[in-house]
Amino acid sequence: MQNEINTGDLLLNEQKKTALSFTMYFTVFILVGFIVFFYFCAFIPVDGDSMENTIFDHHYCFVQRKCFNVDRGDIVTVNTSSDGKEHIVIKRIIAVGGDKLIFMADKKYEFIDIYICKKGQNRFYLLNETYIKEKMRTRISVYWGTPILSYTPELTDLLTDNQADMSEIEKYIIFIPDDHIYFLGDNRNSSRDSRYYGTRNTEMITSKVLSIL
Repeated sequence: MQNEINTGDLLLNEQKKTALSFTMYFTVFILVGFIVFFYFCAFIPVDGDSMENTIFDHHYCFVQRKCFNVDRGDIVTVNTSSDGKEHIVIKRIIAVGGDKLIFMADKKYEFIDIYICKKGQNRFYLLNETYIKEKMRTRISVYWGTPILSYTPELTDLLTDNQADMSEIEKYIIFIPDDHIYFLGDNRNSSRDSRYYGTRNTEMITSKVLSIL
């Protein structure tokens, strides 16, 4: 009888040890998961209307904060500080290092189209931006350092001719340095972005938006 009791106690102890081990492993797994999640990812609130109609004021974005690559079209958060004080904005990448941009006004000098020549290519083409809220206007205050090319049919043809001599409009070309990005808000007429801040090094990108909530 004593042996049966001892055997029962041993089985009970083993079950307790197994349950305890499972609880410990599960707890460690959850803690590691939380640490990894909050180290690499985050939920951030959006303040302002500069990314409408893609992201609205008071929306939240799920972002990746570490180990990400970015490309044209990605939405990112960027530290635009130039004086050491962090100032984070959320914008869309329009061009990357090695790209060239030209801002061309229409005939009435009212709206602007963007032409891009991607790195490694030798011709510009009109950027098709289906995501913007409305056409970009010329008469807004953010174009501090952005040259705007006046429209002429000949210049439009010149931009899309890969054999053309671009020297006559070179002063209107925005060159994106290596390891830099040019970023704009989707609500172009209510956004302070690279037209105001200029380009920023990719090291100044603080996160990449994975989804909008």
